[in-house]
Amino acid sequence: MGAKRVLFWGRFDHGYSKNRVNAAAFRELGWEVDYFDVKWCCRFGDVEAWLRGLSRRPLPDLVFVPVCRQRDIAAACRWAHRRGIKVLFDPMISAWDKKVLEQKKWKAEEPRAKRLLAWEKKLMSMPDFITWDTSCHVDFAAEYLDVPREKMAPLFTGTDESVFKPVETSREPQAANGEPPLFKVLYHGAYLPLHGTEVIVEAARMTQDLPIQWDFLGWGAYKAETEAKAAGLKNVRFLDKVPYVKVPEVICAHDIVLGVFGTTAKAARVIGNKVYECMACARPTINEFCTGYPPSARDCPSIKFIPPGDPAALVKAVEEYRADWSNRDMYFREARKFFERELSMDVVKAQLKEILKKILG
Repeated sequence: MGAKRVLFWGRFDHGYSKNRVNAAAFRELGWEVDYFDVKWCCRFGDVEAWLRGLSRRPLPDLVFVPVCRQRDIAAACRWAHRRGIKVLFDPMISAWDKKVLEQKKWKAEEPRAKRLLAWEKKLMSMPDFITWDTSCHVDFAAEYLDVPREKMAPLFTGTDESVFKPVETSREPQAANGEPPLFKVLYHGAYLPLHGTEVIVEAARMTQDLPIQWDFLGWGAYKAETEAKAAGLKNVRFLDKVPYVKVPEVICAHDIVLGVFGTTAKAARVIGNKVYECMACARPTINEFCTGYPPSARDCPSIKFIPPGDPAALVKAVEEYRADWSNRDMYFREARKFFERELSMDVVKAQLKEILKKILG
């Protein structure tokens, strides 16, 4: 009997980190991974599949709809369920949550927000099983999207471990007066509201007279706003964009890496990509707490948790690391150990293996 086959369905970004991790996890569990890239209209993807002869390929054992592809769910389920094939959806975010609770573009009581919520509830009832990046999002979907808990489970984000790993970098020499080099702090990401980049800028403002460098790497809708808030701060730099495979070099050229500090409800439900990436690269981090973290995170010396939206707490956490930086090798070592034990591909594979047992029996 040949290997099982999974069909990734939809108009999605193959290169996005979580999609790459999910595909790699299937392969490492012995599955063949096939793709049906919807090119025309997501709503009628099943019609496109018929026109393009998808059924002439070997039928998959499972259809997988990747991150953020709510628009592909209905067509994927129609196509798969007609053929007795189960569908697994990995939304990562809720469209209603993003529009109403995170971005605050619509009020929950507005008719359009109510229509969006009803639409998303209907879509979430279609797949046979749904995975979320944290247990907090499982709780959210059960409460707001009416998804039964028995058809959901966490599937961690993970990261591409062939790219994100410790990299040797040269440190700046001591200053001529014998002072230590700058303590270098990095934010890298997409400038989402939940990241709370304004908190980082305010922390930088509070530490202008200290030997701390605050660097930003990335792009996104709120980058210009962040740059405007940081205007005139001598200890803030916005780094030039680098290729994806070079990001670990930037991470490892810094002492610590920052995570998520926003005050939105979603910020308290996520483990940011940057946390997986920096700890894979053996760098400690600071974040607001999310109950979706493995319980041992509380005891990891390379993770400091602070309240959301609190620049003073961020400064205090940075200063605690800096005051103990003679032990930097310990922090680097413990960050990597925590990643390997709690956040690595081995963990993602184990989660996916259990999920597949529940779906397929």
